[in-house]
Amino acid sequence: MQDVKDWIIKEGRLLENPLDFITLLCDKILEAGIPISRLRIGFRTIHPQIDIWAFTWTDEGRKADLWGGEHGIRNSDKYFGSPAEWVHTHNKTFRRRLDELNEETDHLLLFEQRDLGLTDYLMVPMPFTDETLPVASFVTAAEGGFTDQQIKDLEDLSLYISPIVEIYATQKVALTLLDTYIGHRSGSKVMSGLMQRGDGEVIEAALWLSDIREFTALSEKLNHTEIFSLLNTYFQCLADAVKDYDGEILKFIGDAALVIFPVDQETSAEKACQNALKAAKQSFTNIHDINLERQARGKPDIHFGVGLHFGRVVYGNVGALDRLDFTVTGPAVNLTARLESLTKETGKPLLLSSDFTKQLKSDFPYVGDYDMKGIEGKQKVFTIEDE
Repeated sequence: MQDVKDWIIKEGRLLENPLDFITLLCDKILEAGIPISRLRIGFRTIHPQIDIWAFTWTDEGRKADLWGGEHGIRNSDKYFGSPAEWVHTHNKTFRRRLDELNEETDHLLLFEQRDLGLTDYLMVPMPFTDETLPVASFVTAAEGGFTDQQIKDLEDLSLYISPIVEIYATQKVALTLLDTYIGHRSGSKVMSGLMQRGDGEVIEAALWLSDIREFTALSEKLNHTEIFSLLNTYFQCLADAVKDYDGEILKFIGDAALVIFPVDQETSAEKACQNALKAAKQSFTNIHDINLERQARGKPDIHFGVGLHFGRVVYGNVGALDRLDFTVTGPAVNLTARLESLTKETGKPLLLSSDFTKQLKSDFPYVGDYDMKGIEGKQKVFTIEDE
């Protein structure tokens, strides 16, 4: 097994993609003479939807995959009585010959493994520095199962695998937190090193600003649980539509949302504006359906306005030296905000700037010319046909 350990230390640890590491690791273990048929390395994570990530590999595809277990899995029968619970409780290796199972005491997982033609199951603890206890399971289909020496070798090898997996797990958490709180594009910028105050770039983008109508009145009428439920419903409605059309929510501000649809090598200005408009229409359709459900339950409707504009913005870091915000700034953002405010005055829930409509090369219903605070000259404002 020394060749496998040397590979981990010298080459394996330098692989950027954890799935590549797991795939090549299993190849090395097989080359060393240990007939593993399955490998699974599971660890807890910080994620709004996922409680456990696991790298998995089987000898059928000979390629590693990533699996996610949703929150609540450790409070279910999938966990209670399982090898993982035993290892977490005792911090010791678990081993079970799959041809010697006891129906009264052994977990369903082991029977499932046996029914796949596997013969021996081994799970070892791999403690991380944060005091969590990830586990690695090795399963074989070899006749007679693992030898005592092979079990000892795999236990020893896990000590070398653990710190590498911990690095991948920490990176996964960092990326998840960035994706969750500032968005995937912005998070990628930060991870690539764009994280000092003033770091940024000028980009062109379709800009979206929206907020809920009469939110103050709703806040006074509803309790905090109902307000959080309303906000989450509304924001999920927007997020689903924005994601479908390749936009990114930069931030939620109270009951408002700031969204960008950037122009890049793959997305023209026209396409960015098309996406923004389609996402806005979809969000209104989504909220209409949601309101029908809310009415049936005696809940107040959710109404909101959206302003869409196209322009140049500075996309990057602003704030204090040690407390930054990754956002967009510039006159184009101000105009988008004025458009959204104007939806209340005009009674039109969706308003478009002339710069936005020019990118689409289409005719839109004209609403009027308006003075906007902080914006020089009257601005032509458009909307869409009622749908």
